[in-house]
Amino acid sequence: MQPDYFFELSKRQAEAGHEVDILTWRKNGSYSDKVVAGGFIIHRLHGLNFRMDGMIEEYPYLPRLPAEIEMLKSEIVHGESHLFLTTFQAISKAKSLGLPSVVTVHGVLAYRGFAVNSMQRIYLHTLGSEVFKRADRVICLTRGDAGEIVKLGCNPEKIRLVPNAIDTERFRPGKKQDDNLITWVGRFVPEKGVQYLIEAARIVANEFRDVRFILVGYGPLETKIMKLAFDHGLLNKFVFFTGALDRDEVAKVLGKSRIFVFPSLKEGLPVSVLEAMASGLSVIGSDIEGINDVISDQYNGLLVPSKNPKALASAISTLLNDRSLGKKMGKNARQSMTEKYSWDIVSNKIEKVYYEAIEEAKRP
Repeated sequence: MQPDYFFELSKRQAEAGHEVDILTWRKNGSYSDKVVAGGFIIHRLHGLNFRMDGMIEEYPYLPRLPAEIEMLKSEIVHGESHLFLTTFQAISKAKSLGLPSVVTVHGVLAYRGFAVNSMQRIYLHTLGSEVFKRADRVICLTRGDAGEIVKLGCNPEKIRLVPNAIDTERFRPGKKQDDNLITWVGRFVPEKGVQYLIEAARIVANEFRDVRFILVGYGPLETKIMKLAFDHGLLNKFVFFTGALDRDEVAKVLGKSRIFVFPSLKEGLPVSVLEAMASGLSVIGSDIEGINDVISDQYNGLLVPSKNPKALASAISTLLNDRSLGKKMGKNARQSMTEKYSWDIVSNKIEKVYYEAIEEAKRP
C-alpha cells in the first residue's frame, strides 16, 4: 500500500477538523523524531527491521510504539494492514487502554513465495487473529477479504466494506493520449505477475511495431523483470522502466497513456487500477478478487485469466485495433470512479466506521 495514500487520508481528516497523529517507522537513524506535515503530526519512531533479503524489504517492530499510544491518548487508534507487527502492537495497546480501534485489511495475504507465505499463515492464525478479535471494527476492501478473515476468527458483525479512494481531480483524462502507450504501475513483487506482462509485450510487439510499454515502480524483482525484457529484445525498444515516481508524475504518465494493464495474481483493491480508471484509460486486469470487484468485463474494462500472457496480449491487441471500444470503456471507468471511489465519499465512510468503533468500545 502506498504511503501517499495514508498521507492523503490523514490530510483530509485534518482538514475536516480532526487532530491526527501518525505513528510510523523512522527507517534511517537510531533516534525518533516528529514532523509536522499536511496539518498533522508524523511521529517517526526508531525500530528494528526484520527483513528478508529478496523477499521482504521492510518489516518493522517499534519498541516505543505502545508507550507513544499511551502518551497520546487518542480518541481512536487506526491500524493499517493486519499483517504488520506494528498493527498488532497498536491494536493490543489500544485494547489494554480501553481505546476504540479500527484495522484495515489491504489484502489478507501478500504472496511472496513458499517460505514467506508459510510465515504469514502462521502469523494470521496467531497474532493476526488476535488483531481481529481485539479491534472494534475491521475495514475490508472486498467481500472476498471479508469472507477470509471470518474464517480466521473475526466476528462478521465487526466488518465494514470500504473501498480504497483516489483523487479524481489529480487523476483525470489527459488532453492528449498517445495511442501506442501502454502503462503498468506497481511494485515489482511476485503477486503482481509482471513477468506475464513482459511475455505478452513480446507477442504484441511482433504485431504492433510502434507500441511502447511503460513500467512505473520499484521492488525486489525489478532487476529480474528488466533482464527478462532484455532477453526478449524488448528493453528500451518496446519496454521502458521509469523507476519510482511521485503521484503527480504518475498522473502525468497515465494522462498520456491509452491502455493500462494489471496482470496480478493476488490483490486487495489496487489503487493503481483505480487511478488508471479515473484517468479514463482502457484497463485490462486479471480476473481475480480485488480487480473484478471494480472492473465489469466489457463495460469499464477487460478481464483476462491470470498467468496467461496470450490472453493478455489478445486483449491488448483488441484495444489497439478498436479505439471506439477503448474510449467507451474509459468513459465508463471514469464514471465508476467519480461515483464510488472519490475521497469525499470514502473518507465519509471511514469516519462513520470510527464513530461505530467509539460506540462499540463504550459497551461493557
